[in-house]
Amino acid sequence: MLFSCGSWALAQNQQEKSIALDSIIVKANKYASALKSGSNGVIVWDMKMMNDLPKMMGNADPVHFTQMLPGIQTNSEYQGGVHIEGSESSHNATTIGGVNIYNINHLLGFFSTFNASHYSNMKLDKSGLNNITGNRIGGSLNMNPVHEFKDEVSGEASVGAISSQGTIHFPLGNRTNVSLSLRASYINLLYSRWLSNEHTDVNYSFYDSNLSIQHLINAHHTLLLDYYGGNDHGKFAEVKYLSVMKARWGNYMGALHWIWHTDNFSMRNTIYTTNYFNRFKLQMQALDANMPSDISDLGYQSEVQIKRWKWGAEAILHHIQPQHLTSTGVYNISMDTSKQKSVEATAGIAYTQPLWENLEMKMGVKVPVYKIDATTFVNVDPSWMMAYNNHTYEITLTYALKHQYLFQTGFSDVGLPTEFWLSVDKDNVPQYSHQFRLACSSYLNHRKFKINADLFYHRLFHQIEYQGNVLDLVNQSYVFNQSLYHGNGYNYGGSVMLQKMSGMITGWVSYTYMRARRRFNDMVTQASFPSSHERPHEVNMVLTYSPSVRWSFSTTMVYASGQPFTAPSSLSLLNGNIITEYGVHNGNRLRPYFRLDASANYKWKGRKLKEQGLNLSLNNITCHENDLFWRVRTVDGQRFAYQPVGFMMRILPSISYFFKF
Repeated sequence: MLFSCGSWALAQNQQEKSIALDSIIVKANKYASALKSGSNGVIVWDMKMMNDLPKMMGNADPVHFTQMLPGIQTNSEYQGGVHIEGSESSHNATTIGGVNIYNINHLLGFFSTFNASHYSNMKLDKSGLNNITGNRIGGSLNMNPVHEFKDEVSGEASVGAISSQGTIHFPLGNRTNVSLSLRASYINLLYSRWLSNEHTDVNYSFYDSNLSIQHLINAHHTLLLDYYGGNDHGKFAEVKYLSVMKARWGNYMGALHWIWHTDNFSMRNTIYTTNYFNRFKLQMQALDANMPSDISDLGYQSEVQIKRWKWGAEAILHHIQPQHLTSTGVYNISMDTSKQKSVEATAGIAYTQPLWENLEMKMGVKVPVYKIDATTFVNVDPSWMMAYNNHTYEITLTYALKHQYLFQTGFSDVGLPTEFWLSVDKDNVPQYSHQFRLACSSYLNHRKFKINADLFYHRLFHQIEYQGNVLDLVNQSYVFNQSLYHGNGYNYGGSVMLQKMSGMITGWVSYTYMRARRRFNDMVTQASFPSSHERPHEVNMVLTYSPSVRWSFSTTMVYASGQPFTAPSSLSLLNGNIITEYGVHNGNRLRPYFRLDASANYKWKGRKLKEQGLNLSLNNITCHENDLFWRVRTVDGQRFAYQPVGFMMRILPSISYFFKF
């Protein structure tokens, strides 16, 4: 009986072994989207997509397109910076390879400091919890330079209407690779008339440069050198005030990174320096004023990760010159604001603990220490995240306490370099925020689509608001601290994004609801009011269509609530001068903002070029008139007008030639 059973089993095994499969067919959707997102608030955007998107005057600005993402506020044409989940632009860290860049826009917010062709991707972290060092109460935007070995010389360049830019990659031996990028403008040759209007005459130019060097020491050790330099020169004549503003401003950053990695261990050590300077001059009939400001850092940063543990430390020497005034003429003023020297040190640790299948918890704590003069601030910033991920959908719940020790303020934020940085001190204590976030994401229709949704609430403390204006500078007793109001605030809202991830058409559509409220007790009004950048409702759309290897088309659309502004409650004329009394602070709103842009690319190959092509872009193709701000002005010296001011052109065409080699 036993023998018979064994024979039967053997026969069955032989029969199974004799079965052969003709073929196996595996079907999958190709991931064509350049955007990768998750419920943890991190979005990674491949910079190659910038080549296909609509360009403004021949230039695709990564920061401009960051504002098309959910939870990020769209700025008007004359504003720069990034507002993440209702935060001020200065609340968010903008970095190159993890090193801070303090101001990220050229004139009027048209262009950022980032030449897209020099970077492999940009990483947006809306929660900022993945940064174990650095002290900002908002999120972060990090630009990652291209660091990859190439066996031969390669690169790309584009020639636009107001600027040209190019990037070249080349090897130096078997272990070293170099990437160099340059961009320069010639805006005054073609567009000086369009930048000017009946009230303002503009003369302007800028340049950018990037250098990245990667050296492979061995299989586990790598050295990276990153450099960025940029400069702006501008002259702005205001007819109404018979004034001329001259400015030169720019950034410089240099960093040396040592990366050590094995299978279960990674360490990154960085020494760096970064600087932002502003040389602002104002000439009026009775005033010739210089108002310089700058901030420079010398720092060291280290991060170590071993399996589930992550440690980080950073030490920074800050040298800050807040805006100070020296003037001659009728108003002979000399106001020398002392340079602020401070030390900021941070140590942090995080641990990830799996709880059961698909569920894990991450706990972290940072201890920042900040010393300026005889004042020292020591804080403890805990963070916590619970995450569920079964590879089809994700859910995360987070909390964090954050402190920040640097402020940015000034009498204007319309893209001119009139804002400056200052340190906390005995009069301006650190700002901090309690933050809560709930987010989820899920794949749909066999992973062809993905939906992301989140809710957030930020409680803000020790905020500042600048309530002065340029005419305050003629005051003999002007001190910028006397123009600073102190208060608290809160941001709350949510967003949802539907993303198409495969096929000839890719992109997304998103809706964001956001409130950013502030209350400053030393202002006349005691009620809370909207922050100057608040847009309660915003809809964004980004779509690309690639029907063939030669043609590609794209379109972007934004519809957003108008920004708040303070309107006059009464106007009167006295000896040809307007006497204005203002109403409730930020009690009025501009009309809703709407812009539809489109572009077409035609590409072909040359004998010596891998690719070349033409880009035709149209900005604001519906010719919608968007308000930038309201303005009070006199007419013939006898009457006045109060009306909105729009962008310089209703529709802005752009054509550029590009090539790759």
